[in-house]
Amino acid sequence: MFFDLIFRVGGQTGIDKIFQDEFFEFSKDKKKQLINNQEFIMYITNTIRFVLIGFCPKGRKCEDGTIDNKYPMVELDIDDYSYRTDKNIEFSDGVLIIQGDSTNDYGTQYTIDRAKELKKKLKIVNVFASNLDEVVKWIVNNNIRLLNVSGARKSNLLGVDLQVKMVFKKFLNNIYDEILQNSGFLIYDSIRRFYTLSPEGSFSYFTAQEIFQKMREKCANVEIVLLKEKSELIKILPILRYDECLLVPTQVNGIDTFEQNHLFERFKVKFEIETSVRYALLSVQNDISGIEELYSYESAFEECKNWICKKLPNVRKISVGSTSEAAK
Repeated sequence: MFFDLIFRVGGQTGIDKIFQDEFFEFSKDKKKQLINNQEFIMYITNTIRFVLIGFCPKGRKCEDGTIDNKYPMVELDIDDYSYRTDKNIEFSDGVLIIQGDSTNDYGTQYTIDRAKELKKKLKIVNVFASNLDEVVKWIVNNNIRLLNVSGARKSNLLGVDLQVKMVFKKFLNNIYDEILQNSGFLIYDSIRRFYTLSPEGSFSYFTAQEIFQKMREKCANVEIVLLKEKSELIKILPILRYDECLLVPTQVNGIDTFEQNHLFERFKVKFEIETSVRYALLSVQNDISGIEELYSYESAFEECKNWICKKLPNVRKISVGSTSEAAK
């Protein structure tokens, strides 16, 4: 299941073209699957699809002549900028205006006025006073899936191209990170109860607490159930309902731990949340070379195996029920 976010631009010089260029660069940096044809470009990960598309006037008209064919556009049958703007707004949930200064040219002001007339969500951002976290929250909180990005053409940007490029670069990475961490909550908001096997003090316990806090912000009525023993989990599995969900690790170091666990054979992954794991090595001595035994949870050994092989090649690994038990 994907979270789709569609960006619409009009292909004009200035803001539109800079955003298109930064979208290309963003896709290269992430090194994920990229689909490109004459009408749209799509960037895909396991859970996210970013699509770049937009209407342009007949003849691919823009301020400096014709829109380059490398930019994906849907060409309209009318040679009119206002008609192009209307269509891009009409097929959007929200409109993001990027300003070079506090004034707007005719085209930008027309876009703002039309967005208000059509009762679209509207966000106006100045590149010199931009709070990108607020823009990301605005997109997420308003559940915007089709975003029209607009602003001044090049002749009215007054030499702030570099600043605009920096803003767009940071914006795309910020929205990507936000969606990656919260994609499940944005996609699947009908869940009413979460179960997870999280012994108190374990990494899973604190991760679950963090995720559940975000979940409560999206779904006020969600109930959280922390299971402390595997026996409790086994009792819950046969009676899970359609509006209940189980939070479990799915991949560790690229290994699919979900499919390998026979307990989950009848279940499907609804969404995945990517999170980093940070471990601490606890010892009573400063020199780790003297360590002979290492206690931890089995999956922790797997996640840290490269470091252990390099730093503690001769250590004896002893598996226990959880990292918190190992610490005790």
